[in-house]
Amino acid sequence: MAQQQRKATDRVRLADVADAAGVAISTVSRVFSNPDRVNFQTVEQVRAVAERLGYRPNPRKHHSAAAAAAVPERSPMQPQPSPTMPTADDTAAHSRSSSAYTTNPASSAYSANPASPANFAHSASQSRSTTAVSTSTSGGVIALVVKDTTDGISSQILKGAQIAAMESGSAVGLIEAGQSQPRTQQLLTHLIGKVDGVILATDSPGIDFIRNYAKRVPLVVLNRPVDGVPSVVPDPRIGVVRALTMLRRAGHTAVTYVSGTTSWANQSRWSCLHDVGQRMGLRMNHIGPVRPTVEGGYQAALALENSKPTAVITYNDLIAAGIVLRLTADGVRVPDDVSVIGFDNTLIAPVVTPPITSIRIPRDLLGQTAVRLLLGRESGAVRNPADAQLMEQLKDLGVRNEDEQSANVTLVDTSIIVRRSVGERRAQ
Repeated sequence: MAQQQRKATDRVRLADVADAAGVAISTVSRVFSNPDRVNFQTVEQVRAVAERLGYRPNPRKHHSAAAAAAVPERSPMQPQPSPTMPTADDTAAHSRSSSAYTTNPASSAYSANPASPANFAHSASQSRSTTAVSTSTSGGVIALVVKDTTDGISSQILKGAQIAAMESGSAVGLIEAGQSQPRTQQLLTHLIGKVDGVILATDSPGIDFIRNYAKRVPLVVLNRPVDGVPSVVPDPRIGVVRALTMLRRAGHTAVTYVSGTTSWANQSRWSCLHDVGQRMGLRMNHIGPVRPTVEGGYQAALALENSKPTAVITYNDLIAAGIVLRLTADGVRVPDDVSVIGFDNTLIAPVVTPPITSIRIPRDLLGQTAVRLLLGRESGAVRNPADAQLMEQLKDLGVRNEDEQSANVTLVDTSIIVRRSVGERRAQ
């Protein structure tokens, strides 16, 4: 049976436009009553759908609906505002935790209505100094979408994101998407029209999906660069240089890298280690990949016992912990027989015996920078003099990051946290 066509006398409702555009009814109402409070991609999309359906707005109706939407009904996935303000000690602790950068956030009172929509305006083609997706300073809801909330990493990102969001009276909600790519993409699609911006901290969605999604929702991607989309990624150079310098001073001449996943992050770390290590005269070896877990570290330890390296750097702290635990159980002493360095500086690194030296990625600063981009603000980060001097030396040596010239990528420096898992090279 042929599809029944809409008659010219049929009344097109607000709900019809919202359903066809894939947004909330309140969003359609704001498009026609107060478009400055809706990101411009959504405005264009809704108006195009309305034109196609033949919808004619009623100004009085929309102004009334807009007033009612000042305190919108919350989706179950939207975060609830917390009446608890962070203490001065909490803020000070955050500042002390970041050694790669120093920040000076200007704190302001929490908005009485953190769910009020923000005027996020997306622009992925701006220059590096102004890479931003919003010019709003009013409150809004930002979704931080992660793969796993139990790894200790997402909580660090959330902490920095919340600090930056509070500067403008915004709120950040944490959403766990899991491992499934279809589920992650379905969840992200469901957020359209329900949040004012998204920080994507999972590698599950495909590149094409991310690019199309960024046309509909203000978006910042963490931990991997995506062409045409604002991205905040760790720059491993400073942390890697300091780690390899420490090993070389301890007499090590060769370093084995234990690969985790086949992700962009893994390739970035290995490429940097290989490039810097060769310039330092170190012999760089590579094994793996293994699972990025403690169990994966157990497996790697068996291979390492056969090759007998004196220094090991791993993809993450979980692998490093597994290696230390297994080697210790087999009678191989850390760091007397082999030095071990992890990546990420997560909660497991200081609790293993011996505590693990780790290349620190300031996850809190990643979250803070992402929110500032969404709000159209400068990152607020300043490189300390020692790191600035080291970076200039690396550039003189030709050690560069291929993403530093990208207009839509913001790099965040790494550092190193020294613990007792690194020692002098053993006698041969």
